[in-house]
Amino acid sequence: MTLYIGNLTNVVACQAYNISFIEYSAWMILPTIAAIAVCYIMLRINFRKEKYIPVVLKSPEVDPRSCLVDPIGAIFGLTVLTCSLICLIGTSFAHVSVWIVTGPFALITLCRDIWYDWHGNFKGHQEFGLTTAAEDMEIGAGSDVSRSYTEGLESRIEKGLPEVAIPEPSIAHTTQIFSNGDDWNGEYVVDPAHLSRKSSASSVREKREGKKDDVSVPLGEMQPTNEKQTISVDSPTQLSVAGSETMTVAADNGNSGTPEVKRSGIKKYVSRFERRFPLLHAIAIRMPWAILPFTFSMFIMVEGLSDSGWIAIFANWATKVIPNYVAATYAIGFISVLLCNIFNNVPMTILVARILQHPNFINSPLATPEVKKGCLFALVVGSNLGACTTLISSLAGLMWDSVLRSKNSGVGFWQFFRWNMGVMPVVIFVSLSVVVIELAVMF
Repeated sequence: MTLYIGNLTNVVACQAYNISFIEYSAWMILPTIAAIAVCYIMLRINFRKEKYIPVVLKSPEVDPRSCLVDPIGAIFGLTVLTCSLICLIGTSFAHVSVWIVTGPFALITLCRDIWYDWHGNFKGHQEFGLTTAAEDMEIGAGSDVSRSYTEGLESRIEKGLPEVAIPEPSIAHTTQIFSNGDDWNGEYVVDPAHLSRKSSASSVREKREGKKDDVSVPLGEMQPTNEKQTISVDSPTQLSVAGSETMTVAADNGNSGTPEVKRSGIKKYVSRFERRFPLLHAIAIRMPWAILPFTFSMFIMVEGLSDSGWIAIFANWATKVIPNYVAATYAIGFISVLLCNIFNNVPMTILVARILQHPNFINSPLATPEVKKGCLFALVVGSNLGACTTLISSLAGLMWDSVLRSKNSGVGFWQFFRWNMGVMPVVIFVSLSVVVIELAVMF
């Protein structure tokens, strides 16, 4: 809550009232400190039992540096973030839009990631379950790299991460890696070690799912060899390998226009992008895309209320709860918390800011300067702390829940709500009380 850029809702509220970076922090630093102190006390009280916090916590024997896939990239990112923050502070006095300041820094970071991938510097293939085309060509059956690949895949599955870069045993993939061109000429040169790796990847999935794929390549009878073998197509669905039995694969039966074939083509291009830009691909697949429909629907609802004239009605209602700055601060604060759990905190902030700026509210004789200021910072407190009451009350809560679910974990809506109801009402009340004290001193 202290920083202007600490939350998107802060930006929305401050730009609506033309509040500078320094002025915002000056008002919100004390409510934030009070909220942190009270939150710590309430958490210690609510989670005092040993089943929640053991007396002794055994820290894992892990070198923190080993967890950094790209230490230089981390330093670069922190440097860019620091420069962005400094520019935001400097430009806040000129009331420059936030996106104009942060956009160039985001572009710089994106260009650096593209350069990093283009030069093949990404070292996090095992962490994300990715492989490079060069590794596919060079890995031999039973080699240390092959075993490392399988171990990395198993670790990725245990973490609940999606199984990316696990090539399916199809002609398209074989052509992409081992043929001399993109056009099929009836023969493919296949490295048995590569096929062996596919078999190991399939076995990992089978151990997890307890079943085998319908489309598979019986590679168990193939003897490891460093020599590449030539595959010729005898039928649309069979390939024969010199010195081995016929392998059944997923082949093109001439239905190039079917949805299955089109999806296969899309996967082919995604696979190429993944191998060329593994870092960008890893970032993209970890983004919580599933929450976008919910977020957009809330923004649409707010715009619908505004266009249908409800903002004016709500502004008239708001004048009924502001007889003085004390009542206005507590009322707007707790109303904002309630609306966070209906609209989500960002759409709620946009809605309430429009209500507080409507002529029906501003022109009210009760809307004194201290009342307006109290409503503004009560909105900030409500949007920041109200976002912690339920999982759906903020984008951060939805993203946090999405990350937990991707790792086969989760809290649950009602459990999260029950735990926070023992903490957040007290924290919100104390934070709003500090705002009231500040208003009493300043006005």
